[in-house]
Amino acid sequence: MRDLSQRPNGVNDTVMLTLATTSEFLAALQRARHIELASYALAPGPVEAALIAAARRGAAVSVTLAGAPFASAGPAAANACALARLREAGVRVARSAGAFHTKCARVDGALYLDDRNWSANGDTIVRLSASDRGALATDKRSALAAEAALLATARRGARVEIESESFGFGSPIYAALRGLAARGVAVRLCVARADLQAGSAEDRALADLAAAGVSVRLGASCEKFALLGERAWIGSANATYIAPGARDWGLQTRVAPVRAQLQRRFERTWARARDFVSGGR
Repeated sequence: MRDLSQRPNGVNDTVMLTLATTSEFLAALQRARHIELASYALAPGPVEAALIAAARRGAAVSVTLAGAPFASAGPAAANACALARLREAGVRVARSAGAFHTKCARVDGALYLDDRNWSANGDTIVRLSASDRGALATDKRSALAAEAALLATARRGARVEIESESFGFGSPIYAALRGLAARGVAVRLCVARADLQAGSAEDRALADLAAAGVSVRLGASCEKFALLGERAWIGSANATYIAPGARDWGLQTRVAPVRAQLQRRFERTWARARDFVSGGR
């Protein structure tokens, strides 16, 4: 089975794309003849059920999941179970080696890109034509470089908003935000609270940014995007250390409806989040 994450690496913020709801993605799966889906993990739920139903009605379906997830004890077993269920239904399955964190699906002639793991609802799913796949950065290094390149264009008086599931010193985003704070750019950073541990490297990185002048909050969302002016970056890559060969996706866009919807999502998450306090959750 082809690895959907192996695509040309590039950044093109002129490509046309739309945001799709989970319901719209499920509807596409229900009528598709050819489906290739890749994910870090795949929990039991409507997406897995739709893949199984598609295979049983005769569609060509293939699924690749991470074979060595970062927290291997639970996710590895869950992925093995998911692949067994899919295989039994006639889905072609595979496990990807290495740091495989991408979430993408080719459904007939369209690409669907998720910033999480195809959950039951609420995901930010990008839809674009398969012919536009060259617009994607498809490894974590390139994806975060594209995000950092967007942030580097910010000037004093600009406003930057960022969401990331996790954060770390080893990311180019950390260096970019330190630089923005030093230039007097207003930055709001929202990080998921679920995995943050007191005294961890992530805790120290966030404390350092907060001390530098970045407004940091902890929220419930695991989304990953950045907003600046009329442009946005969105992807599956967390603002963390880049492991060798890490697979993720990312792209820039200036499509106004997409940019506006991401802004609304950020404002909703920010309003529900709480201020970061080092050593506390």
